[in-house]
Formats: sequence, structure tokens, C-alpha cells
Amino acid sequence: MNQENTKKLRIAMACDPITDYIAGVFVSTLRLSERLKNKGHHIVFIASKSPHSANIHEHKGMKIYRFRSLLLPKTENRFRLAFPTFSEVKNILIKEKIDILHVLLPTPLAFISITAAKSLGIKVVIHSHAQPENTTSNIPAIAGKAIINKLIGIYFFWLYKKADILIYPTEFAKSIFNEHNKTIPNMVISNGVDTEIFRKVDHKKIFEIWNLPAKTKNILYVGRLHPEKNIETLIKSMTYILSRNNNIHLHIVGPGYQKEELKKLASDLNISRNVTFMGKVTEEELVMAYNACTVFVLPSIAELEGMVVLEAMACGKPIIISNSKENASRFFVADNGLLFETKDSKDLSNQILKIINDQETLDRMSIKSFEISKNFDINNSVIKLEQLYYSLLQITNIK
Repeated sequence: MNQENTKKLRIAMACDPITDYIAGVFVSTLRLSERLKNKGHHIVFIASKSPHSANIHEHKGMKIYRFRSLLLPKTENRFRLAFPTFSEVKNILIKEKIDILHVLLPTPLAFISITAAKSLGIKVVIHSHAQPENTTSNIPAIAGKAIINKLIGIYFFWLYKKADILIYPTEFAKSIFNEHNKTIPNMVISNGVDTEIFRKVDHKKIFEIWNLPAKTKNILYVGRLHPEKNIETLIKSMTYILSRNNNIHLHIVGPGYQKEELKKLASDLNISRNVTFMGKVTEEELVMAYNACTVFVLPSIAELEGMVVLEAMACGKPIIISNSKENASRFFVADNGLLFETKDSKDLSNQILKIINDQETLDRMSIKSFEISKNFDINNSVIKLEQLYYSLLQITNIK
């Protein structure tokens, strides 16, 4: 399509804690929205209000409508569900002359927004950014947990049937909901990676900023410190690794309520001096952290894509990924890394040690990761998303 001759769209993104909470869905939504805006489209967000964002009503020129909210437990006081009324959302859609409603999570906001959009004849896109395991990861292992996951899946299906089209971030995500695909139009669009930001850079500054040892082999994890990320397995693996090579350091980037528990685990294992919790970092620091690592490890039990894996690959890093059946990131592993048995810390240590001291293997896997990452450029994802919007509205070039 010729961008200059194509109608610019007015899109509402329904996404609860859009600027409050660090998670792939929110990071992806902001990145895709920014690029849609740069292409001339009008973007607004319908989101939750919190003490952190009560006075934040725009993001990079995109308006944010915020509403009363309810805090979810174990989310660092950051994840709040929005509860606008039907009339409030409907008035926004009318005022902003919205063409497309894009829903990012299956929350109460999603149902309210979809109902309002349907009453106005507005097309609805739903993004499948959740799986039942994300919801129940904080629940202890109990006999009825499988039933809870099943019920959540039924709810997802009920909500997703209201979409005009459903987007999955990966073929794996699509396969989880096979019953949906028989009745709901759908397509796969990767969250993508910005290869202009996530690339090879000089990383020496990161060691100075964090007072870290510069002459070590470095293992990196990036993500929330939550149970489904399975970080305790990674920390436990360090005991085996250090028994064979004490010149290895683990860097853990990201916030989360498990931080103190995980720090205590490292202390109890007497490996604290080889483990650094970096917490929340700037984007510049994150790119340097990827570049500073020797290998990137994602031990997650559940992932629908794994944006951090794409970011590490774009920086040319070998990857080691959990072979969990709920983890889509395992499909990124080709000749650029290895898989390990999900909760087996000794197996993880063995996989890390297989490559971390073998420079020839590291170099080969680094090149392969970089090559694979090119297939997931975020600009291609934006083009696909834009084309999807136009196809729903049956819009072609305007003369």
C-alpha cells in the first residue's frame, strides 16, 4: 500500500496497566503502537489508573484514558485491572471516532470494551497474550489446578469468540487454542524485535555502572521474578557450574516479588558473590547487559513467545531455553543454543558448561542467533498488523 494515499486509522488499544507494569504484552503493545503512530495512525489507550500513573495521560503523543482499578496480588503493586463502565468506554470510542478496537488481555476491561465496540459496529481485534498457566502460576500445586486451568481456557474461548479476528504471537500460541481456530478467524504476528535498538554495542560501561567483574564468563536472565519464570532452577544450577569453573557470573535483570526469596536462595547456596540482581534497568543498560553476557538463559515454564529471547538473539547471543511444553521460546533453538529439562538444575548446568567455555561453539551460535533474529524484525510485524486492520475494514488505496 502507498502510505501517503491510504486512509489513516483511529485505533483504541484496551490494555489495563499499559505503562505501569513490566511484562512482554505491555512492552510489545507500546512498541507496536509507537510505530503505528509513526505511520500516521491515531492511537489511544484505555487503561487502569494507579498511584503510579494517576497523572499520566499520554505516552509519546498517544492519549491514555484511565479508570478506577483493582490491584492484583503479587504484582509489585503495579498490575491493576481497569473497571470503566460501558457508557464510559462507548463515549471514548465515539469521541475518538475509533475504527478498530484492539484488545490485548482477556480482562474485565476487554469484555466491557468489546461490548461497547460491538454496539457501535466497530471491528474488534483480540490479541492472545495469555495462557492459563500465566494466571495460575502463583497458586500452589493442588489437585484441582488442572481443572482451574481448564475453566480459564473456557473463559478465554468465550471471550475470543467475540473477536472479528484473533492474533497469536506464535504458531505455538495458536496450537494451544485449536478449538478456537475452527470458529474464529486468526493469524500469527510475532511481537517482533527492534533490531535498530537491540544490536551489538560496546558493553564495557555496564560493568562500571553495576560494579561487576569484567573478566568473567557471564550468564544472563531477563524478565520478571515470578514463579512461572523458574529462576530458582537457574540459581541452583550455579552450584554445579561454579564447582567446575568459578570464573562465571550470573546476572538477573528484572523486578518481581520473588527477589528477596531468590537472593536468600543464592545466599543459602553460598553463591551470592557470583549472582547479581540488577533489578529494573534502562533500555540502554539492557542492551549492554545482553551484549555483556556469554550466554542467555530463559528457564521459563510458560511463554507464548519470549521477547527477551529475540532481544538476546538480535544482540548475537547463544540461548539456552527450558524444554517445557508450555514454552514457545524452545522453538527459537536451532543451531544457536541448547534446551534443558525444565526443573533440572544439573541438566541446565551441563548445557551451559557445554558451550560457555567453547569459543568456537559460542561464535557459531552467536552468528546463527543473529541470523534468525532478522526474521522477527518488528517493522515486519507492524506491516502485518496494519494490513490486518485494513482487511477488516475492507479499505484499499484512496486516490
